[in-house]
Amino acid sequence: MKIKNIKVETEGNSIKVSAMCTIRHFGDDEIYFKFDKRYKDFLMTDASPFAAALLIPSMKLGEDLIIEGSISEKLFKNMREIQKTILSWNIGCKPINIIPEKLIKDTQKPTEVATFFSGGVDSFYTYLKHVVDKDKIKYFISVNGFDIELHNPKLWEATLSNVKKIAQKENIKVIEVETNIYHLIDPIMVWFFSFGGAMAAVSLLLRNKLKKIYIAASCRLDQYVPGGSHPDIDKLWNTEKLLIVHDGAEASRVEKIIKIAKSPLVLNSLRVCYLNVKDTYNCGVCEKCLRTMISLKIAGKLEKSKTFPHSIDTQLVSQLIYEPGHGDIYPKENLKELKKLKIEPQLQKAIEISLNHSSRQNPINLHTLKNKIVYFDHMYIRGGLYKRISKISNKV
Repeated sequence: MKIKNIKVETEGNSIKVSAMCTIRHFGDDEIYFKFDKRYKDFLMTDASPFAAALLIPSMKLGEDLIIEGSISEKLFKNMREIQKTILSWNIGCKPINIIPEKLIKDTQKPTEVATFFSGGVDSFYTYLKHVVDKDKIKYFISVNGFDIELHNPKLWEATLSNVKKIAQKENIKVIEVETNIYHLIDPIMVWFFSFGGAMAAVSLLLRNKLKKIYIAASCRLDQYVPGGSHPDIDKLWNTEKLLIVHDGAEASRVEKIIKIAKSPLVLNSLRVCYLNVKDTYNCGVCEKCLRTMISLKIAGKLEKSKTFPHSIDTQLVSQLIYEPGHGDIYPKENLKELKKLKIEPQLQKAIEISLNHSSRQNPINLHTLKNKIVYFDHMYIRGGLYKRISKISNKV
């Protein structure tokens, strides 16, 4: 892969940092990140962010990462360590050479602290944990184009609106980011393994003013499996002046919910739903809503929550199917706590049924075939098949 032609452009009230990148087998693609132009002084516009974003996809393809531009000297050294960790995971990656045009040392003097924030459980836990710190979190970073795709503006607007309301109550500023990186990387290296480099890219872009950025852990340290954001990886995206902290791995998801549910702010504004069904704040029927509601029930706070239904449909819980490998961690946590407290026997049974059904699923064949088709379409037809299918779907 190659990174070249890094540009900074003003578009109305936005400032866009982009680079032309040779990712697919034919032609170049523009990777971009957009910010409100009031954050212009936060931006470091070297090649470091793009190098972070493309390291793991390059390893997946087994292609050297050629960088026409400069990157942080410390980041360059750390990327070698990241490679070693990724290779030890045996996820289909190969060793590559990282070939920058120039190495530089960061000399800026950043002073501010930020955290990635979605208004969900993990980001709330990290924020509330550090409220009393001397170095206070003054900025939330929210990204359109990661878990929320660019073609879903309604969900993004709902999510951002919630983040801004929380930020206003807490006297926090929101750094809103838009990027197209998901669509370019995911077909090559699934997002679960590549999103950590994308978060690092956003962090590295903002390092002119931000000295520390928290990335909230998704589970407890002993529950981790290889993945894009990982305690062994996140800390290595640092530069001479930027510290990235993987935070909150001391607590499981249910332990986090029990703790943050003591906060009125959380009970009034916690949002985990990704379906946005009929513009509901939390639909109460998707897997994320249901497992969060169960944890709130364990905490004794579901009936006091203003953003979730106060009753749990056990029939829906029993029908849930969890992704193999990692997706069943959270229901198992909930089941363990329910049994420990000796409460909700029907709910316990429903979780046991769902876990049993999930263990019998064989997701390999169709899922593998789909990934191969998506990869071929992306790399050789430049998404032509996807575009045609989308046009047909829109006409139906």
